[in-house]
This record gives sequence, C-alpha cells and structure tokens, in this order.
Amino acid sequence: SAPCAPFLPALCVPAWTKLRRNAGSPKVQCPVDLFFVLDTSESVALRQLPGNFYIDQIKDFAKQFINQLKDMRHRCDRILTWNSGALHYSDDVILVRELSDMNTHREALKKDIDAISYIGKGTYTDCAIKRGLAELLIGGSHYHENKYIVVVTDGHPVTGYKEPCGGVQEAANEARQHGVKVFAVAISPDQEETRLSLIATDQAYRQNFTAADQARSTKTETIQSIIHMIVSVHYFFFFLKHFYQRKPHFSLTLLLFLFCFFLDKRDKGLLKLSLCLQGLQGEPGPKGDPGSYGPKGAKGELGKDGDLGRPGNYGTLGPQVSKSHKEESEPGLGSIIIIIAYLIINYIYGKIIIVIFFKSVDIDYESFVSLECKCASVDLAFIVDSSESIGATNFALAKDFIIAVVDRLIKDHQVKFALNESTVSVVQYSGSRAQEAVKLTKSLAEFKQSIRDLRWLAEATYTGEALEYALKNTIGEMRKENKVVLVLTDGRSDISRDKSPLNALCKKNIQVVGLGLTDNFGREPNDEQIGFMLCRSDPKPGVPIVLDNFAELLNDNVLQNVTGHICQAKKCPDYKCPITFSESTDILLMMDSSASVGQKSFETSKTFVQQLAERFLTAEKQRGATVKVGVAQYSRSARMEQALTTNLTELSSRIKESSFQNDGTDVLGAMEFAKRNLRGRGDASGGKKKLVLFSDGRSQGVTEAVLEKRVREMAEARIELFVISAGSQVSEANLRTLVSRGRQDDITNAQRHLFRVPDYPSLLRGIFHQTVSRRVSLP
Repeated sequence: SAPCAPFLPALCVPAWTKLRRNAGSPKVQCPVDLFFVLDTSESVALRQLPGNFYIDQIKDFAKQFINQLKDMRHRCDRILTWNSGALHYSDDVILVRELSDMNTHREALKKDIDAISYIGKGTYTDCAIKRGLAELLIGGSHYHENKYIVVVTDGHPVTGYKEPCGGVQEAANEARQHGVKVFAVAISPDQEETRLSLIATDQAYRQNFTAADQARSTKTETIQSIIHMIVSVHYFFFFLKHFYQRKPHFSLTLLLFLFCFFLDKRDKGLLKLSLCLQGLQGEPGPKGDPGSYGPKGAKGELGKDGDLGRPGNYGTLGPQVSKSHKEESEPGLGSIIIIIAYLIINYIYGKIIIVIFFKSVDIDYESFVSLECKCASVDLAFIVDSSESIGATNFALAKDFIIAVVDRLIKDHQVKFALNESTVSVVQYSGSRAQEAVKLTKSLAEFKQSIRDLRWLAEATYTGEALEYALKNTIGEMRKENKVVLVLTDGRSDISRDKSPLNALCKKNIQVVGLGLTDNFGREPNDEQIGFMLCRSDPKPGVPIVLDNFAELLNDNVLQNVTGHICQAKKCPDYKCPITFSESTDILLMMDSSASVGQKSFETSKTFVQQLAERFLTAEKQRGATVKVGVAQYSRSARMEQALTTNLTELSSRIKESSFQNDGTDVLGAMEFAKRNLRGRGDASGGKKKLVLFSDGRSQGVTEAVLEKRVREMAEARIELFVISAGSQVSEANLRTLVSRGRQDDITNAQRHLFRVPDYPSLLRGIFHQTVSRRVSLP
C-alpha cells in the first residue's frame, strides 16, 4: 500500500545486495539416490529355458537404466546428479554395490551387475525391499524426499507363502514412512498386478512398467518414464523438504529477501498462482501388518506373451539455451530462483507457517500432491458373527478381512485412525450374552493385534442381541456425522430365542453395510434377515453384499467395494481460487471431436468445458473489462457451437447440445478456424484473444514445418494458444511446437501453456479446471 512505499527501498537493498554477491557462487547439486532391487529367484529363472534368459534380461535392463542416469542442468544453476546401487535376491539378499556416485562409479556398478549369478530359490521380496531401504537411508545424500527404489520382480509368490520380513505391504509402508518412493517393474507383461501394486508406494509408481519384454522399445519407455517422473517432481520436494518438514527458524534477512523477491519490478506478474492449495500434508500413516499365510500353491503354467505396451510419454530433454539468448531475455530475480509462487504467512497458535508453491520443469497433473476429495472422517464399527455355523477357518478369514479393510482405508483413502480422528471398533458375537468388544484406544498396531487374538466363540447366533450390545458399547460412542457399521454374518440368527430386533440400528443416522456369507455347512445367507438389518427406509439406506464364501472377503474387488461404501461421504478441499480479468478478453474453447478421442471422452470434455465457461464468465473483472466465451469443436472439419458471448445460460445450453463428430483430426484446420473467429472486437476495448485447444498433437497430413508456420501465424494474430492434452498416445514434438509460439527454445512459454492429464476422466478430478482457468486468465 502507499504508506509503506517509502520503506521498501531500505528493506530490499540488503537482501538484493546479498543475492547479487552470491550470484557467482558454485552451482548447487540436487542429488537423487536410486537403488535397484532385482529378483533372481526360481520363479524368474524357470519362466523360460535356458534358466538365465530372464536373469540376463533383468541385468540388461538395469545396465540400460544406469546408462540413462546422467547429470541434468536446470534453471537457477541447479545440477541434478545421481547416486545408484543394487542388490539381487531370492531367499537370500546379496548386495551388488552400495550407493555410488554415477559420475565416478557408473562402469563399476554395471560390471558388478554383469557378474550377478542367479540364486534360483524362494522369493523374499519383503526382505529385499527392506534391505534396499536400509542402503538408501545409510548412504547417499541427506535429503529424504529424493530416494527411490526400483523393484524388478515377477510378483510371486501370490498367496500361501510365508514372508519372513512381514510381507511386501509392510515393506512398502515402511518405505513410505521414510519418504522413499518405490517403483514396481514387472519382469514381463501381464504378471501379478495386485501384488506389484502392493509393492509400489503409490499407484503412479506401478504403471505399464516392464523390464524384459520382447520389444526393446518397451524397456526403453519404462526407463524414460521412471526417470521423467523422478526429475519432474524432484525440485518440488527438494525445496518443500527444506521449508516445511525441517521447520527452520526463518531469519529476518530471509523474510525480507522473500518480500523483496516478490516485488521485483522486472518480474511483473510474479504474484500469480498456477495452482491453489490449502492446508499442509498430513503425517504418514501407521505401518501396515502382514496378511495371513496359507499353504503354498502349485506353480502355474507359463502364460502367453501379452500385447505390446503403450508408447512412453516423454522424450529426452532439449538443448540448453544459448548464452546469447539468455542475455537477450534476462529477467529479474524470478529466473535466479526456481520458486515461482507466493508466500502466505499465517499466525496460528503463535507459530509462523509458511506455505510455498513451486513451479517446476514440466510437472504433470498426476505428479502433484493429491488434490482430490478424500474420505470424510468416519466412525467405523464391525459386528462379526462368531457362531458355530461360521467355523474357525472362516472366522480367521473374517479377522483378516477387518485388518485388510482398515489398511485399505489408510492406504487408498488416506483415512487416519486415532482417538481424535477416525475411529474403529469390533464386536464379535455368538449366543446370549456372548459378545466381546475391541476398541481403538492406543495404537493401531495394538488394535490389530487385539483383533488377531479374538477367539472363535462357537455358540448360537443372537444377531439382534449383538446389535443392541454394539449400540451400548461401541456405536453409542460415535460422534461423527459419518457413521458406518459393517455387519458380517451368515444371516441365520436364532430369532425364536433372540427377541432383540434385527432393525436395532435403524433411525440412528447410521450407514449399515450387510455382508451376507455362505456358512460353514454350505447354506446361503438368509436374505430376509439381512434385509431387516439394512434399514432401507432410512435417509441412509443400507447396502447388501452377498458372497459365496469367506475367502472372497480378501478379493481385491470386494475390498474396493466395501471401502468405497465406507467412504461415500467425502471431505473436499475448498479450493475457490478466484480469478480476475484485468482487461477485456475473448476466449474460444475448442474440443477435439475426432474418432481417436471417442464418444465417452468427448462427453467428459463437454463437462470440463462447461466448468471452464462458468469460471470465465463469473470471474471478477476490472473496471471496463468484459469477457466473452465461445465454444467450438473440430474433427476433420471445425464448427462453432456457440459464438463468443457473455450469456452463460445460452452457452451452457449449446455445450450440452453439441454432438460427437467421430471423424478424422485436422489440427491445422482447427487453428485456422479459430483465427477467423477470434478477430478483433472492432471497438476501442482492444483486449486479449485466447484459444484453449484440446489436442494430443496428432493430426492427419501435418508436418513439423507446416505446424510451426501455423503456430507463428497465431502468434502474429496476437492469439494466445493453450493446449490440453489427455492420455499417453500423443505426439510430443507437435505438442511442444503448439505451445512454443513456433520457437522450440521458448521453454517458459511452453510450460505455462501446456496442460497434461493421464486420461479424460482426470479433467474432472480435484481442482484441475481451476488450475487451467487461472492460468488462462493471467494477462
């Protein structure tokens, strides 16, 4: 504000001078620690004869990967460097080489990997991951968020095999607690996807990664994709770790420097967010527990080769900008520091909390901290039938199911179980006055152990009495709006002796999930009794789930179904991120309606365009500014659905009525069409012209030279082009050309004008529409 203006020079000079003094300081290294965990067990060796075929493939994959670990220079004189090491394992874990600097020990590591001789016995993947984790934590750099493990395995064993180190899920949870990211790479396509997903610490780290496919390109794509994911988010965590997790005491000099940094006149527009976030990342969840063990199964037959995997997403980094170009376009302080964002200083309980948002190199939408709605806090109760008709084996499976549901809620839905967070309890029951309750009172680990210690009661079945007992002892203590009770039973309550009603949970604002299972004698669950428990006339009607046997409780689809019902109530972040137009702007939203997109994805893009249109037409506008929005689509030809207008109702109606063309793709024609329809307003308002184009970069009859010429014509017509690209089947070269104003070295513009999502449904997740609309609204 004006009263503060006289003080700004005095505040800024010391910080400015100090920064300029340090401008010639050495380049800062950003190290990445990457450790390979290679499966050389019997199940791998015997997949194809001779026995060393796949072992050699794995070794070749690791050596190719190591060859790609090259130093990368980024802006702000930061150099990304690599430390790498490896181990291989079967029922024993053998260290190949500890973490070593790839600038000096690259060939030595490759030589050691070449010397691997497969062990060819059991498969202790959990022990191997924990050993790899130990190597990362005791070696390499001191930054925790830059540590990665690449596990190459066939996913065996699936079930029936005792894992001596707690199981792969526990190993992955331990890695997650230490901030270590674990990638799961299959030996060959179509292997044990469920188990590989357990190994990966995030679903993004278990994609179509393959180490030994017959097609060499698949191996290369896997390597490039993993390296790109690491590089894209590395700087984000590099700074976040320093400012957030370590909680430093900020000096006045640093705060003054940041204050001056945001007021640097040569970097106008720095106080702009590319993404709005609220809140801080929560604490890591508790360590998971291993599952139960069954008998080892027989070895299956070798499956047939699968189809080729999808193409990779990313190519190699482009050349460094020339010195002469740097000198022509030297900006202010924003080019010296990679942090481009804004600083929020909030006083909460007397502490300064600083939240910083980063703009890094080509960070994809899916690489950001999770922005989606999450499971609302829940009071969860299990009521488990422990009667004679259930049987001891089935009761043991029911206990495993409860623990698995809790683990899934923690891992997949970010539910935090604690006394002041989400709560969980268990009541097992059998005959009259035969009930036992287990509550979460201390740690989650103790709670799980108490569940394992429950003994099968093996008496009669008094379900109504058990429901009333739970109401008094566990459910009655629930205080949250989101209350869910899972009743697990064969639905054969002895209603002739048990006079307590089966609808005891009705009209209590409780969501009931009734799990009906075939009992130990093969009798199907009693649908009528289960129906009474579900309170179908309540505002929250219950949900029935009927299964043929207790073993199905641990199936992945059943666990997903159950946790989905538990998490129907969502807690969504309030990401308002208001946008403002400082001058008159015409915006044309152009959807891709070609056959390669598909009808379903086109309908999704219509919904997303509607969200953008609402944001643009309801945005704040500075005095004298007007905003007009039009919607068009293109395939082999382009057509206007609604010309530029300020009428949101009319625009929404036309978006809804637009139909899918299902034809070829002519991006050049679409751009020419947009140029004709984004002519000047013909008045004194001047204003901006912007095109938001849906494109994967692929088009019939397009060449790089022609596309570059058309992009330059758009720039000359003063039309700002934004591109939204969905999916992995894209032309990277054409996408870069589209968003670089016809100049391949215009990296900054390309980063600001290209939006990527992994698929069309991702357009509607979280606050992506706010991210796009905010960036488009910037002058």
